Amino acid sequence: MAARGDGTEDDAITDINVTPLVDVMMVLLVIFMVTASLMLTRAIPVSLPVSETGGAAHRASLQAILQRNGTWMLDGKGVSKDELASRVRAEAARFPGLRVDLAADSRLEYGEIIAALDLLKKQGVRQVALSVGKK
Repeated sequence: MAARGDGTEDDAITDINVTPLVDVMMVLLVIFMVTASLMLTRAIPVSLPVSETGGAAHRASLQAILQRNGTWMLDGKGVSKDELASRVRAEAARFPGLRVDLAADSRLEYGEIIAALDLLKKQGVRQVALSVGKK
């Protein structure tokens, strides 16, 4: 820009400095991301009505895993075969529509998987879903 001797400038400023704008937008984006994740983890307070015949909400299924070495896991925790049977029997008695998702190792023999299905059905489970992987 050229300046005259009397202190006035004859060229107008035509450039916009966007660096402060980008800085402000980045800070706002970070604040939005942090507060959005906090808002999702909070529960909405609700005063539920009371019912004499209603029950607590429950999960619709259990996850049972049969590993190649014959060990069982129920909902991510290792259990013995007897403990699995008793826990599944108790859940099936509480929730008649209980579904068990069975994930069995692909290297197990067919007879072992049938024995696992029999074990679950003897405990009162009527719905068994066999889990598969994707190619």
